[in-house]
Amino acid sequence: MTEYSFLSIPIGYVLGSTPSSYLVGRFMGKADMRNEGDGRISAAAVYRKLGRLPYALVLLMDIGKGALSVAIANLLAASLVLVLLTGFAAMVGHCWSVFLKFKGGLGATAMCGVLLATVLWQLLIGLAVGTIIMSATRKSGFSSAIVIIVTTIVLLLQYLFYNQAHPLAPALIIYPMALILIMVLKRLQTKKIQETMLEGPDDLD
Repeated sequence: MTEYSFLSIPIGYVLGSTPSSYLVGRFMGKADMRNEGDGRISAAAVYRKLGRLPYALVLLMDIGKGALSVAIANLLAASLVLVLLTGFAAMVGHCWSVFLKFKGGLGATAMCGVLLATVLWQLLIGLAVGTIIMSATRKSGFSSAIVIIVTTIVLLLQYLFYNQAHPLAPALIIYPMALILIMVLKRLQTKKIQETMLEGPDDLD
């Protein structure tokens, strides 16, 4: 661990706070995502206003900033705890961006980026199951929950059968659930406002 290790946490928050939806809306469609009014500035809002290509760009940017935060933490810190906290900070930044007066998205894609950089193959299994569920139900929120549940189960099985000696393995097992709690808090924060608006095409952001 270097003397600069703890800088990874504020760096993660700032990267997570980078408002992909707002930037893409401004530069590609001249739309201000802050006017959505539901407290969320998300890829779903970009989809509604600007279409698929800007939506896809926002998804890539949000996944990228989550993964980049963890990658920087891995460079600065030898501590897995700091790496996990940096990913957590990136999620918080996405949901409550310092650049948008602490508004933001729900966090699903930023979380995906963080988990891709921390528990890659376990998440890929979760995503495979979640994609099947999404195809069958068309419910992105439910499918996201399935992804996290399956990823957590795979991590637990890995710990039970292969990695019990790792002192921080339990932290990795609960990490996906800790991240999704941020999404739950964000959803609860905006629930009353969302109920007054028309349901969008997707909740993924």
